[in-house]
Amino acid sequence: MNTNIAILPHTRPIIAKRNRNGGKLPKKVAILYTDEKRDDFYTEEQYWTVSGSKDEALAFEPYFKKLGIKTCYMAGNASMAKKLQKENPDMAINLVTTVKGYDYLGATIPSTLELLEIPYTGASILGFALGCNKHLIHTLLASHGINVPPFQLMTALSTPLDPTLRFPLILKLNEEHSNIEITRASIVENEVELRKRLRYLINKYDQDVLVSEFIDGREFAAFVFQSYNKKTYIIERDIHLPHNKSKHEFLEYDLVWGETSWDYENYVKYKKYHDPLLTEMVKKAFDVVKMAGYGKFDIRMDRLGKYYFIDANANCHFGPPEWNSEMSVTLRDAGIPFNTLLKRLLQNTMREWGY
Repeated sequence: MNTNIAILPHTRPIIAKRNRNGGKLPKKVAILYTDEKRDDFYTEEQYWTVSGSKDEALAFEPYFKKLGIKTCYMAGNASMAKKLQKENPDMAINLVTTVKGYDYLGATIPSTLELLEIPYTGASILGFALGCNKHLIHTLLASHGINVPPFQLMTALSTPLDPTLRFPLILKLNEEHSNIEITRASIVENEVELRKRLRYLINKYDQDVLVSEFIDGREFAAFVFQSYNKKTYIIERDIHLPHNKSKHEFLEYDLVWGETSWDYENYVKYKKYHDPLLTEMVKKAFDVVKMAGYGKFDIRMDRLGKYYFIDANANCHFGPPEWNSEMSVTLRDAGIPFNTLLKRLLQNTMREWGY
């Protein structure tokens, strides 16, 4: 494709719209996965969320064989650049969530791919970095008129609580995803409980904590998949925590990663959900936080029917549905099998880079 437009993250949607080469597929794809060295992770909880990353990456192989595409696999670490130059792939699928145990260092993966001029899936450097700061995401969404729960960033044990915030509140590590430290103790009913939880999180992780009002009500996951146009797929999560003595229902860490996860389907049910208003809000949020390719938002609705965006995942879990990828399962149930989803993702990535 001949184009006078520089191939940059903010120009790729324009290039894709002008590209008339159709559905060109790459001949060789590099699949990049998280380097799962235990020593890189500060806690067992963090490590457990990436354990098995290589095996999950290898699970893509039969789908690529059906498409007649060669693959190579490499961990997202310091040796990745040399391996990419040696393998010389047409594009890369970026599955890396953390580098050296830090989520924000995951932005070094798209930055390396940009330097090497290798097309890649998912968020750009800016989009990935933004997604690693919950307080910044909340601020961006709120400034664009997208509802988020009232919130405050606490940077120390002595940070005064904003008197306008109403209990119950939920405490989240500001720079972590994957439900890390989201437990029943995360929801506090008074300031004594808040200070106890805040002390635990800051002492253990030495990290700022986002405090926000907990929205009791319905919960949704909204996935955006960007091909020619942005398409949104929304599901409602019907959550019933085991042995829950409180009225609060939410996805806790143990339900996703712990022993309870083996019985996940007994505690979380899904059903399709459609609201044109929410769909437009999700598409707007996708642009505001600089997502690309695909992404996910977690949303709750209060008893008055008002939506609140509670989290954003630029490169949400992407993998074959047999690996319980919530996005892949959602799109499969919407009539888009994983091989079709993968093919569209590859085609769109190539199209955005002018191929």
